[in-house]
Amino acid sequence: MKQHLSPGLIGRIKGLVKNWLLPHPFKIVGQVMLLLVLVALVASIIFTQNSIASGDVTIDSLSISVWQRAISIVLYLTIFLITCSREKVEDEMTAALRGETLKEICYLVLLVWVVARIVVTCVTDYAPTITHDDPILAPFIIWALYYGRFERKMRNLRRQSREFKL
Repeated sequence: MKQHLSPGLIGRIKGLVKNWLLPHPFKIVGQVMLLLVLVALVASIIFTQNSIASGDVTIDSLSISVWQRAISIVLYLTIFLITCSREKVEDEMTAALRGETLKEICYLVLLVWVVARIVVTCVTDYAPTITHDDPILAPFIIWALYYGRFERKMRNLRRQSREFKL
């Protein structure tokens, strides 16, 4: 007699997450926006450095400008669009790959964060506190690692599927 197992909480969450993903064109829009944000970021750095070198910068002008805020907002929107968009073919294997990739990156970031905090605490006079952990940069680093790893796994999977179709 077969026993029918009901999907547990994890299975239900996976199903809900798959339904929350945006259509694939949002990923393409996000990738174009990412390119534009990176160009804007480089331009912002270059213009800031030129202003500092020419002596046009005061303490007040070093505060976060409207452009820097806009770049940050668009960057995080871009991260959301790329990460939360479906692939062209979104099946159970892709969903499992998403979860596996996210798990790997979370463990890697945890390991790097712990090692970095131990090194900083032991080597310098600065002891990082819970409230000062570079909250702006950390999400971008986590996302970049996740996205790079996920895309590499998807590329390998596509290549393997082409090899089997020969």
